[in-house]
Amino acid sequence: MEYNLKEIKDGNGKPRKVRALKTFTSVPRLFLILPLFNIINGSENRDEPITVPKHQNTRNIEIKNAQLTIDNDFDVFLFILRKVFRSNSTSIEFSTSEMMDELNIEKVSRAQYLKTFIKSVKRLSNIHVEYEERINGEWQHTFFNFIEGRLTKSKGTIEVSKFFIEFFGNLKELYEINPEILSLLNKYQRILYVLYVCNRMSTTNYFTVDRLKERFNINSEKMPEKQFIKKIRDTNKELQELGLITGFKEIKALDKDGKKDNPRQPTVQFDVDYTYKSLYPKISKLRELATLIKDFKITKDVIFEEVKEEPKSPTNYEDPEWT
Repeated sequence: MEYNLKEIKDGNGKPRKVRALKTFTSVPRLFLILPLFNIINGSENRDEPITVPKHQNTRNIEIKNAQLTIDNDFDVFLFILRKVFRSNSTSIEFSTSEMMDELNIEKVSRAQYLKTFIKSVKRLSNIHVEYEERINGEWQHTFFNFIEGRLTKSKGTIEVSKFFIEFFGNLKELYEINPEILSLLNKYQRILYVLYVCNRMSTTNYFTVDRLKERFNINSEKMPEKQFIKKIRDTNKELQELGLITGFKEIKALDKDGKKDNPRQPTVQFDVDYTYKSLYPKISKLRELATLIKDFKITKDVIFEEVKEEPKSPTNYEDPEWT
């Protein structure tokens, strides 16, 4: 089925282009801020759908099947979006080798990855969306599943719901995600990165711990709050090392004297500094920096292990009994 996306405009009323490049893919903010693509191990199992009372010109949005991964499932989701946008059709076809090339899967890993890809497509096919929109003076209820299709070892055919295209076309807040940047990030880094991409109100942006827990859909029994805060702190440090953010600060709960910088108080908010330029660096420089950081950590770990395993003997230290 051929389609044309409705004209999408930014806050100033200027038309926005939908990007479908390997380096940039346009994604609605709703799919980035909601706990749809996540870290399954530490997440709360969701029996109930994700609900949004109101978003732009729609209301009562429900998204079922929120157990999708921020790595493989999100990568496949972006791949499908790019194929749909490029073809200007809801029906897409692709060869397995083409898909592997675009996702940068190494040749030695391709046989195993095909199984992973099929599992991701099956999970994505279970995304069910419902929402209401006011059309010609009355509320219209729309519901659809994201995709359906057929896959073999050599090729794939996927049909994206035309109602998804309409839903997408009505969402004015689009943000560009660079899959090449994502490929250099781990799961926690990915979630924080996409959250920061679609929250750029100023140089410093504010994220409460409660808001972060909602985005990560944290299961408090599997991950206590102190452990989660440490994870966010460590991940922000890593993103700062990569230059994707320029700094961050932890805000503590007010103490009995009304101060919010008491180190003994629990962290309730992260203030994070970044800009458009820091979030979208040159991929060559980011890749080089990521390699340097990785090599440094490997060297550091090797040295640590060697020191830890070094046997204690008279030749390793001075002791009066051995002189």
